[in-house]
Amino acid sequence: MATIQSAAEIASLLEGLNGKKIAALQVLGVNSLKSISPLPDALVGEAVAEVDVAERIITMHTAGHRISFDLQRTGRVVMLESAEPYQHVAGVSRPTVRLLTADGSGVDLTEPAKTKRITVTIVTRSE
Repeated sequence: MATIQSAAEIASLLEGLNGKKIAALQVLGVNSLKSISPLPDALVGEAVAEVDVAERIITMHTAGHRISFDLQRTGRVVMLESAEPYQHVAGVSRPTVRLLTADGSGVDLTEPAKTKRITVTIVTRSE
């Protein structure tokens, strides 16, 4: 089993997202999306302004939204130099969440268990 990533490791991995535009947010875990409005499609075209990591909770800020990813106990962050929208392929495990950026890179949030515990919450920012 892979070791649990620390908050510092996660923050280091996600530093490169600052300034990148979101091309898509795919929430592939059936029970993972914890908010229904706005939908993940509302994030398309927004640039990541800031990423914070506290404990195992990632908070991503854009001009219009705040997105929280709770990795729970076993979730991992995997950076993808080249990423496309997830499509089911037999024998290949799927990520719980895939974030695609406009430059063709991305991030997968994965977990080893069949029970998906990573959660995603999207909130419209009011400033």
